[in-house]
Amino acid sequence: MNPFTIFILLPSFANGGAERVTLSLIENLDKNTFDYFLLMQNIDGPLECNISKSKIINLNASKFRYSLFNLVKKINEKKPKVILSTFPHITIFLLIFKKLFFPKTLLIAREPNMPSISLLHIPNSLIYRNLYKICMPAIDGVIASSTAMKKELIIKGIDKRKISIISNPINFKRIRYFKKTQRHKGKGLRIIFVGRLVYQKGLDRILPFLNDIQNIHLTIIGEGKEKNNLMKIIQEKQILDKVNFLGQVSFPYAYMAGADYLILPSRWEGLPNVVLESLTLGTPVIAMEEISGLKDLNINILNKSLMMCKDIEEMFNLLTNLPVRKDFKNPKLRVSLLKIYNTQMSYARKVSNFIKEIIYANKKN
Repeated sequence: MNPFTIFILLPSFANGGAERVTLSLIENLDKNTFDYFLLMQNIDGPLECNISKSKIINLNASKFRYSLFNLVKKINEKKPKVILSTFPHITIFLLIFKKLFFPKTLLIAREPNMPSISLLHIPNSLIYRNLYKICMPAIDGVIASSTAMKKELIIKGIDKRKISIISNPINFKRIRYFKKTQRHKGKGLRIIFVGRLVYQKGLDRILPFLNDIQNIHLTIIGEGKEKNNLMKIIQEKQILDKVNFLGQVSFPYAYMAGADYLILPSRWEGLPNVVLESLTLGTPVIAMEEISGLKDLNINILNKSLMMCKDIEEMFNLLTNLPVRKDFKNPKLRVSLLKIYNTQMSYARKVSNFIKEIIYANKKN
């Protein structure tokens, strides 16, 4: 049997969780079953991948809407059996265009965030939310990263038989492979944040109360458009000695392993990779209950290696009472706290099986 042609869409090589999961999927996809092409809105961004240039189609557009003509042209040219879309605003447009230009192509979405919240915070939010409600029930399949996400998608009108829960993959050996942990010098609690510096991540919510906690230091790894605003808060609150920006770090795991706790004050997420990575390194996590996808990690919640806070006040109270790790003078890599996870291979296998199920189901119909 000839392999199925599949288009996998990404906006760019931005250093986000959705991008890294998608590239990992492509690198581990069964090439005997799928003849893949990575369609890029543009190839900007720091992420690197082991994908042949012949398999990358660069639409070379600053915004997705500017790439629509070339996208439809490429779809009609190569006639893929499946398109895998990774962002809801792209998925919505594909569903509209599918009816007109490529009705026989199956469209499968991988949702990176909880759609009800993430769509509230994009330009033209009301239009996108209404289009999502109207268009998404016609999707052929959806990959959700958590039980909470699946429940929300069902509420949005998507048939539960079209949804598969597949949690994000972890490269266990790579994450834990480094010579020495890195820790901010001195005594006291050492917490770390790793991620994009954007409104979604909620750093602006925790910086103001650091001034009221003794012997604490926050290391921030990442870049983003909120950095100047965060710097302004730090200066206004006079906490320059309590916060350190390291910028974009290609391999942040030594810093995460050396910290006492990873903190994630996000306003919304899907299933954040950084939490899975931190637990893999043996570093406990403090996060917000707003990240409902984390409730699937019930073992970690029960043993308190994942501490969920209902609001910022509870997070503040928690930080004032947490102990420093015993080996803080010379921190060692701790035993992994994540017992059940998808490897990159198992994730790719589960996604492949789900896509094949959708293909065969539609053949019967």
